[in-house]
Amino acid sequence: MEHQVSDLLINTWGAMLTLMLFMYVALDGFDLGVGVLTLLERDGRNKSLMMRCLTGVWDANETWLVLLGGTLFGAFPLAYAAALQALYVPVMLMLFALIFRGVAFEFCLYSKKPALWVFAFGAGSLLTIIAQGLALSGLLSGISLTESTTGKTALFEWLTPFSLVTVASLIAAYSLLGATYLFGKVDGSLCQSAAIWAGRSTILLTVLLVIFFLFGSINTPFVIERWAQHPFYFGILVLMVAAMFLLLLWNLKQQRYSNPFILCLVSLFIVLVGLVSSNYPYIIPGVMTLHAAASSTKTLEFMLFAEGGLLPLMLIYNGYQYYVLRGQVTENH
Repeated sequence: MEHQVSDLLINTWGAMLTLMLFMYVALDGFDLGVGVLTLLERDGRNKSLMMRCLTGVWDANETWLVLLGGTLFGAFPLAYAAALQALYVPVMLMLFALIFRGVAFEFCLYSKKPALWVFAFGAGSLLTIIAQGLALSGLLSGISLTESTTGKTALFEWLTPFSLVTVASLIAAYSLLGATYLFGKVDGSLCQSAAIWAGRSTILLTVLLVIFFLFGSINTPFVIERWAQHPFYFGILVLMVAAMFLLLLWNLKQQRYSNPFILCLVSLFIVLVGLVSSNYPYIIPGVMTLHAAASSTKTLEFMLFAEGGLLPLMLIYNGYQYYVLRGQVTENH
C-alpha cells in the first residue's frame, strides 16, 4: 500500500490528525482537569461554581475525540485496528469513564443534592485521564502486532513502569489546564485556589516531563537517534517549553488572569510537536509507519474533501462558542 499513496496526502492527514489531537487535549483537557480539581476542593459552593464554568462548553469539547477516532479509522485503518486490539482494556475503560462522567454532569445540574454527583464527575474525570495515560504509554512503547499464545501479553502489554509516569504526567498536565482555565474564569477564594493548583501543577509537570521523555527515549532507541541528529531543533523546543512555564508562573504571580491558560495551551502545542517530531514517520512508534497504515489514495482524497469542509466549521464554532461565553463566572451570573 505504501507505493500507492503520495507522501503529500499521508503527511497532510498526519498533520490533520495531530491538529485534532491537540484540539481534543486542549479543550476536553481543561474540563477533565477541572473535574479532577473538584476532588481537591472542599467548599461546596466553589464546587458548584467549578461545574458552572463547564456548563456551556464541555459537550462540544468531546466532539474532537469522536472526529479523531473517525479520522484514524478512515485514514489509517491498520493503525486503528492494531491499536484497538492491543489497547482494548484502557480504551474500554476510557469510554466507560466518559459515559459515567457525562451522566454525573447532567445529574449534578438537576439534583437537589449535587455533592455526590460532583464527586462522581471528578472520579470519572480522573478515571478518564488514567485510561488515556495507559493507552498513550502503550502506543509510545510500541504495541505488538502479533498475538501471544496465552493472550495475556497482548492484552496487558501496555501495563509497564512507563505507564505510571505517563499517567502521572497526564494528570498533572490536565490539572494545569483546568487550574489556569479556572484562574481566568472565577474570582475570590476559588481564584486563589486555582492559582495555587496551577503553580504546583507547573512544577510537578516540569519534573514529570523530564522523566517522561527520558523514559520514553529508553523504550524507543530511534528517538535518541532522532534527537542526536537534530539537537538544535529539539533543544529549541525544550527551551521554549521552559520559557512558557516560567512566564506562566510569573503571570500567575502578577494575576494576569487570561494569560496563564494561553501560555499553557502554547506549551501543550510545543510538547505535542516535539512528541510527533521525535516519532515521525511512525504512527505507532517503532512498529508501524504512516505509509504502512494509510488507506488508498482515493479514500484519502475523498476524506480530504469531506473533512476539509467540516474541520473549519468546527474550529469556527468552537471559537464563536468561547467568544460568546467569555468573561468570568460568579455565583450570581
